[in-house]
Amino acid sequence: MRIQIIAETKKIPRHYHFIGVSIVKAGLSLANPELMESMYNFEGNQANKMMRPFTGAIYLNGYTLEHEEFTIHQDIRITISSSDIAFMLTLYNGLLVQQHIQYKSYTLNIKDVKFLPEKLPTKSQALFRTNSTIVMKDKNNQYLNIDDPNYEKELNYAANECLKSIVGRALHQPLVFTPVAMQKKVVQLKHDKFINLNAKGILYLNGFEGSFVLGGHAEDLALLTQVGLGFRRSQMLGCIEMINE
Repeated sequence: MRIQIIAETKKIPRHYHFIGVSIVKAGLSLANPELMESMYNFEGNQANKMMRPFTGAIYLNGYTLEHEEFTIHQDIRITISSSDIAFMLTLYNGLLVQQHIQYKSYTLNIKDVKFLPEKLPTKSQALFRTNSTIVMKDKNNQYLNIDDPNYEKELNYAANECLKSIVGRALHQPLVFTPVAMQKKVVQLKHDKFINLNAKGILYLNGFEGSFVLGGHAEDLALLTQVGLGFRRSQMLGCIEMINE
C-alpha cells in the first residue's frame, strides 16, 4: 500500500529526510500512540532501533535552494509505502485529522492525504526505478558502489533481514540485481544524534538512484516493492517502484 501526503510550506531545511519520520510519528500519535511508542521508543525513553515496516520518498514540487533552506514554490509530496495494512490504515486515519505538522521551526500544512495505485510484480523479474536513493553497505559499514562485486550479496543480506523482521521469513530465493541506468548520489542526513560525527552533525551516505532489473521469487519482489531496498528505508530511502515486467 502507498499513501501520498501533500503539504504546503514556505521553506524546509536543506537536510529534509527526517521530515518524513516526523510525519509518520505525528500520524501514529493521533491514531494509535501505543503503536508509535512501541515503534520508536524502548523503556526509559531510549531510541528503538527495530526495523520499521515502511519506506518512503519526498518530492519537492517547485523549489529554489538558498543557502541551507529550500524555498517551496508549490508543495511537497511525501510517499509512504508498506506491506503492513494495519500500520498503513492507522497512519492514514491519523493523518486525516492532522492539519499541521511541526518539524523544528518549520510548519507543514497538510492539504491532502490519499492512497496511491500500486503495481506489484507477479513474475520472477521486473524493471524498477528508485523513488528515493538506495543505500547499501557491507558488514564493515563501508558504503558500496553499484559495480562492487559484493553489491548483490549485501543487497540479498539486507533484503533477507528486512523480510525476516517484517513478515517473519527469509527470501524464498536469492535476488539478482542488474543496474540499467544508475547514478551515484550522496545523501546528507542531519540530526542531533550525529553531532559526534562532525561539527555540522551530518551523516554522509553514498547511494544510487535510477533504473534496474530485479530478479527473484515473485512474492519476494512484491514485498520489497512495498517495503523498499537497502539501509535506512524508514528515513525516506530505498523506496522503489515497478515500471513493468
